[in-house]
Amino acid sequence: MKIQELNSYMVVFNRGRVLLLKRGDFWEFPGGGVEWGEDPLKAAIRETKEETGLDTYNVKYVTVTSATYEKDGNQKHSVYIVYKGETDSETVNLSGEHREYRWLNMLEAKYLKFGLNAEGILDCISE
Repeated sequence: MKIQELNSYMVVFNRGRVLLLKRGDFWEFPGGGVEWGEDPLKAAIRETKEETGLDTYNVKYVTVTSATYEKDGNQKHSVYIVYKGETDSETVNLSGEHREYRWLNMLEAKYLKFGLNAEGILDCISE
C-alpha cells in the first residue's frame, strides 16, 4: 500500500545552539504529523511543546523536504514542512518518543547521524 503523510518540524535555537532529539540510533528535530485540518505552523509549535515542553517564538518557515521509504510493508512518502524558532529555556522535558537531547552549535550538529526527516535541514538554516 502507498501512504502519503504530512509532517511539520521545528529547528529550535537557544543562544546560538540548536536542539537535537535522539530517536533510536538517529537524531532529529521536534515535530511530527499534521492533524487533519491543522495548520502546519501550529502543528510544529504543538509538536515541539509536546515533545520538549518548550515554548517557541519568532517562528519562521524554512523549507519543505520529503522522503520515500518502506515501513511495515507499506511504501511511504513523507512530506516535511520545516520551521525555525527560538526559545528562552534550556530545560527540555522529553516525551516518551525520544531518549536523549543535546544543545549543539551548528558545526557540532552537522556531525550527527540524522533521520530522513532531518537530513539536509541544517544546510537550509541560518540563525
